Amino acid sequence: MHVFSTAEARRGLGALLGVIGLQGALGCNTITGVDALSFDPCATGFSDLTVTEEHGSDGGSAFHDACPEGEVLVGLRGGVNGLVLSGISGICGAVRLSETSPVEITVTPGEAMPTVRGVMSSEEAESRLCPPNEMVVGFGGSTFLYDSNNPRPIFWRVSLVCAPLVVESLSGAPSLSLGETTSTPSLGGADDKGDTFDPIYCPENQVARAIQGRSGLLVDALGLGCAELSLVCPWAPTASEE
Repeated sequence: MHVFSTAEARRGLGALLGVIGLQGALGCNTITGVDALSFDPCATGFSDLTVTEEHGSDGGSAFHDACPEGEVLVGLRGGVNGLVLSGISGICGAVRLSETSPVEITVTPGEAMPTVRGVMSSEEAESRLCPPNEMVVGFGGSTFLYDSNNPRPIFWRVSLVCAPLVVESLSGAPSLSLGETTSTPSLGGADDKGDTFDPIYCPENQVARAIQGRSGLLVDALGLGCAELSLVCPWAPTASEE
């Protein structure tokens, strides 16, 4: 039962939460004497995808692999052909909102996408995952001219830039921001080889939900599809109610 259905009531709840904390609104009611009340939790949503620039060459064929609904990119699985990155697939994770105070956004990694871009030609493919509860916000690495007779470079190695999403406020209109970034170890060839390029990032306050680029037998180009995560809370006023 949703007992806070009007703008006035939601504003009142927002003020109340500022005094008693957020546990009641997230399903953990600790207020003596109001056990009959029930609260709707916040819901997560994503904006439409925006794409970063792609780094690499125009070899191979274009691809775009998006995470399932409600999930974000948290890693890559890749194979190595000799010393060069030969194939990749994205690893996604489900986004969850904690039901305790302080509120935290958590991510549960899943399996790698079934579609491989390039070839998983190594005897044992390797994975690179963001730290717990962080998600991909960019990538770096280097390219390499694999064949002197072919002027198109391919990916030598790739590393992921990760960050957590931090809840800034829930007492009024909720807001999110990116926390401190970290980088994963490289996937592919040695760090001191190839032509290193500057990291490519998602737009401000957006996180990756897709990989895209070009591939044939190897990985020719790579980019990201990004979106902004938002929280919709039942006590927060909408634009029409403010």
